[in-house]
Amino acid sequence: MALSRQGRRITGPVPRWAGGLGAFILFVYFAAFTLYDGSSAQPAQVRYIVAVQGLADVEMTSPGGRLKRTRTDGLFEDFVFHDGDKVSVTARGVGGILVTCRLEVDGSAVAQFTGPYAACGGKVGDPASYMPPPMSGPGNDYAQAGDRMELPRYSGRSSLVAGRSTDRAAGISYARLGGGWDTPPREGQSSVPGSVLTLRQESRPERGWFAFYGSGRMNPDLLYRYTGENRLFQAALAEMDTYTTWTDVTYQDIVSAPLTVDGREAWVITRQETFSPKASTNIRTILLTMVMIDTGLGRPVYFFVSMPDPAQDYLPDVNRLISSIRVL
Repeated sequence: MALSRQGRRITGPVPRWAGGLGAFILFVYFAAFTLYDGSSAQPAQVRYIVAVQGLADVEMTSPGGRLKRTRTDGLFEDFVFHDGDKVSVTARGVGGILVTCRLEVDGSAVAQFTGPYAACGGKVGDPASYMPPPMSGPGNDYAQAGDRMELPRYSGRSSLVAGRSTDRAAGISYARLGGGWDTPPREGQSSVPGSVLTLRQESRPERGWFAFYGSGRMNPDLLYRYTGENRLFQAALAEMDTYTTWTDVTYQDIVSAPLTVDGREAWVITRQETFSPKASTNIRTILLTMVMIDTGLGRPVYFFVSMPDPAQDYLPDVNRLISSIRVL
């Protein structure tokens, strides 16, 4: 019992109605705590997917913080989040190869992206926050080990041969075409980080479109793909990724087959890129052809051709160029 300095009681017994009020206040407090506690928000099943033909560095959010996965060859991870939680998964292809991230919430794809660096994320329960949205229509179609899609013999007349180009850095030579290709060869032309065309031949500017062919040594950051029974296929696929456009485009591998180049083992892949209507180009498709060659020196070399659709009446040049390759 509390007393004043004069010894008088300053508090009496708690009235019954006040005790009831206290219990009510206590109940409201706990109810409010439960209402705003994140654990009471609606749960959601979140799945992170990373797809890559090789290796990727992956980082993702989890209910308990951030997790790190390095040099993984693919990822499927399931977590339970709640409305309002931020979710994200990022992936970077080792050596610049393409990687796909995909975010699914309660079984539905809400975000997807493909590129050398891919990031998917958003806030659970807020559909407008999920970025980037999954692409509608047909997706990308990679060649698979074991596929056999032969390089066609393109119909029509090929360009005249004006001479011979020798790439001593790569250790191969091949035809130098005239006509619409009659420009001086260029040396040491960087194309993408880590991948260099040590010799490059471009189309003449007055043709109104840009096509080129050239050669180089395999990107050293991709040599981890050059192993095993399918090493040439894997190397060609990985190097092709570094030359692939990845914004506003879908792609399909339409050729994947072994070749013999000047008595050496080789592999050819042709990839067709198709640009979306919103892409800032008047080109609708590009055919990319990659020939990976085992010269016996440990690090393979490649020959590459890029042919946009306005130039595709020159496709017979692809056959002529590949058949002209010689190992020094």
